[in-house]
Amino acid sequence: MSEPAVAIITRTKDRPILLRRAIDSVLSQHYRDWVHVIVNDGGDPATVDALLAVHESAYEGRLIRVDNPQSLGMEAASNKGIAASASKYLVIHDDDDSWHPAFLERMTALLAESQPPVAGAICHTVLVREAIEEDTVSLVRQEDFNTDLQAVPLSQMAVRNMFPPISFLFERAALEAVGPYRDTLRVLGDWDFNLRFLRRYDIAVLPERLAFWHHREAAKTETYANSSMERGAVDHARFDVSIRNELLRRDLDAGKMDLGLLVNLAGASTPIVPGRLIEERAAPALRAALDEARAKAHVAEAEAAGLRPVIDRLTGELETVQAQLLELNQRIAMLHASTSWKITAPMRWGVRLIKRLMGKR
Repeated sequence: MSEPAVAIITRTKDRPILLRRAIDSVLSQHYRDWVHVIVNDGGDPATVDALLAVHESAYEGRLIRVDNPQSLGMEAASNKGIAASASKYLVIHDDDDSWHPAFLERMTALLAESQPPVAGAICHTVLVREAIEEDTVSLVRQEDFNTDLQAVPLSQMAVRNMFPPISFLFERAALEAVGPYRDTLRVLGDWDFNLRFLRRYDIAVLPERLAFWHHREAAKTETYANSSMERGAVDHARFDVSIRNELLRRDLDAGKMDLGLLVNLAGASTPIVPGRLIEERAAPALRAALDEARAKAHVAEAEAAGLRPVIDRLTGELETVQAQLLELNQRIAMLHASTSWKITAPMRWGVRLIKRLMGKR
């Protein structure tokens, strides 16, 4: 069997509801030259057995399974899946995210036609907010995440991570050149990898919404929460500083200007304000407040949309009345300026005088 073009790495642990959706996302791809590597990172093997048994025929032999007896963490699980496969391209498809069916087709075509130093590609991402109740995932709302992104500058990546793993397809040779994901990082491992990647290569951008980054606003258990996001602001702040410090020390030890200087200048000159691209830095309470504010904004927007026809009608009527008043004022002004108005002025004065005199009787 020839080597597949793409190895899709999915790390999971005891989340069958979400893993089922991830499997469907992979199997629904129009592009078929891939292998799916599912890394069961310390979860119950029987749960994965049951899911894969249902889809065995659909995979047509394009499945590799890795079982870790104990959880090694997100980045170590990614590295094990990568090491267990062979391919030209790599992509991390977490068990809670999903793709448009055209994702691999459009992204592999973009990379195939790109020239060095391009060694990776991203598409635009839709942020999907959802909730899990019982065994059902329900959509809360969707919003654009980074759909204004047209390029991926290293200078901006030095400030913050600009895209989630689900949107990033890259060459295996590039990973071998810059090194694997750092398994010592509990969070921000993808940002660290992206920094090292951009240090050496460029990333093309496909301006199409083909990747869906799912966040749970309500989950049945902690297991189904977003694994990285729910660690909170403390972990993110600590590892953010740790990465910046380590890179800067490396520059100082080598006596050169490199990533360390860049990420620290970017961090010092750019205030970290919670927002869509860096919402993961916010504490859970603040994220909840942001979510509530967004929900209220959506309600207000819907109400405003309902009132728009009435507002437009009243605005049109007001403009008509104003035009009529303007025309009337112009006619009155023309009348006052006319010769006939001036000639008849004494007569009008006399009529008013007679009316006053008669009124006194």
